[in-house]
Amino acid sequence: MKKIAYLFIAFLAIGFSVKAQDKDSLQQYIGKFTFPEGNIVSYVTVTLEAGKLNFSSDKGTGTLEKIAADSFNIPEYQGTAKYVRSADSKITGVVIDVMGYHLEGTKEIPAIALLMDRQRYLKLETNQLAVR
Repeated sequence: MKKIAYLFIAFLAIGFSVKAQDKDSLQQYIGKFTFPEGNIVSYVTVTLEAGKLNFSSDKGTGTLEKIAADSFNIPEYQGTAKYVRSADSKITGVVIDVMGYHLEGTKEIPAIALLMDRQRYLKLETNQLAVR
């Protein structure tokens, strides 16, 4: 009986761990994506609520359902979204195909991230000057 109880607890722990990893892995997709002037939408903001990715834009809202790595269905608009990554695997944009439209947007970098990058750059420059 103890073995069954331990086995049950182990399965529960694994289940919670996998669910936590899913939530953490979805976190990477959130952000604001802007599209060039002349597109049907100017921006899309992706959020994570209750373990699900949601989006809002100046034309409507909906959900993103994961179908593969970096690929999602957009059921409300019979479309798809595919995230674009840089060489260092950071998400830099999104490509959306929906209702006959092909949209390519870039991820906005939050001001705090720009500030942190600037501080890292200045620190690197200072270290390089000290070495010279």
